Amino acid sequence: MENKSLKRNASLNGIRTVLAIIFPLITFPYATRVLQVTNLGKVNFSSSIVNYFLLLAGLGVATYAIREGAGLRNDPEKLNTFGNQVFTINLISTVISYLFLFVVLFTVPSLADYRSLLLIQSMSIIFTTVGVEWIYSIYEDYLFITLRSLAFQIISLILLFVLVKDTEDYYLYALITVISTVGSNVINYVHSRKYTKLRLTRHLGLKQHLKPILIIFSNNLLSTFYVNSDITLLGFMVGNYSVGIYSVAVKIYTTVKSVLAAVIIVAIPRLSFYLADNRMEDYRNTINKVFNYISVLILPSVVGINLLSEELVIILSGADYLEAAVSLRILSVALLFSIYATVIVSLILLPMKKEKYILKATLASAIVNVGLNLVMIPIFQEKGAALTTMIAELLVLLMSYYYAKEHIELKGISKNIGASLIGCVALAVVAFVLRNLITNVLLYTCATAGVGAIVYLLVMLALKNEAVLEVAGPLLSKFRNKKV
Repeated sequence: MENKSLKRNASLNGIRTVLAIIFPLITFPYATRVLQVTNLGKVNFSSSIVNYFLLLAGLGVATYAIREGAGLRNDPEKLNTFGNQVFTINLISTVISYLFLFVVLFTVPSLADYRSLLLIQSMSIIFTTVGVEWIYSIYEDYLFITLRSLAFQIISLILLFVLVKDTEDYYLYALITVISTVGSNVINYVHSRKYTKLRLTRHLGLKQHLKPILIIFSNNLLSTFYVNSDITLLGFMVGNYSVGIYSVAVKIYTTVKSVLAAVIIVAIPRLSFYLADNRMEDYRNTINKVFNYISVLILPSVVGINLLSEELVIILSGADYLEAAVSLRILSVALLFSIYATVIVSLILLPMKKEKYILKATLASAIVNVGLNLVMIPIFQEKGAALTTMIAELLVLLMSYYYAKEHIELKGISKNIGASLIGCVALAVVAFVLRNLITNVLLYTCATAGVGAIVYLLVMLALKNEAVLEVAGPLLSKFRNKKV
């Protein structure tokens, strides 16, 4: 029953993530063409600034709340006390974040031209706190947040096509991107009363909560810093044009990364629950399954992005952004390192409360990434930013593996990865053949993705890949029964 529930949660969270991707895949091409490279660069540059203050407001509370709250969900009274404490801490950090934001807005001259954009986008800060999405993760209620996300994404899509008509409408574009966050999180807060009634409290339990929260926050801060530093430094050192080009590559990279991470994230509360209940066998089996699922998905994703990099850029943003294809190929390799690092960090180090090791890995990567950015961005522009991201993600993977290797007991992973690599070769052959048969960019991309996915899955089935067989087995049995 639990395994079935975990698959259901992964599917729902995957659907929610895919929906969050499908809508931008509709809106982003429209926005890139209407706003043009420079104005799109302005929006993304200001967004990268707001992300730092969004992180400060979050303070690592969500990750900490999911990990600790999962072990308390069978005790509503304790969970309600815990929830009130972390919610109050989160609101305090949000107020502090806004104070710092206003100081920066009115003391940094180079941000004067972005002041209105920053104020618009900063609305997401308070409403992310109010959204208390960690409650839904604790109770593994992914159905509600999936339906909620769909509703507000449709609203935002309609508003975009109705209101954004000209290159100077980038303020409206920024506002519309925030609206879905605002609406979704208001609904989140109201509906959260189904599980617990959150209230402000004077008894914060800082002695218990503050140290792990600050360690997680420090890790998140460094992680966001080295992810956002690419765009921030590009904006300061090179200009909005390079930011606009790089934003296209990053958009595709983060899109695929979000889908794959969705499979990982849903396992965190379950694994924390197993550890709290001392069910180590279930804990290890779950990690093994997630690792195999991810391996089946990540390798063809990297190969597919490399094969279709130019086509993806043209479809998403137009030929004016074709320079982004090189950065996208580099980031596809970073994707491989990032996803495997996420598995180790999220499913092993975090549930086992080894935040200090996560912090060490992230700190080292942040220093390397920012240092290399200062050297490589002036020379290689957005390509240098992509390369430094790849190096930083590799360093996180190597260090997190070093800290977690004694807890990693993967079964059959070599066989599954080997099968996946053979499937990727088949996928590349399909792409090569179709490239010589189809000249239309959109048709070629769809055909390669569709036929390539089918061929890849057939190879996986033929080689008896465990992850694919586990998902496809019941479907094949039903099909055989109907045929009989």
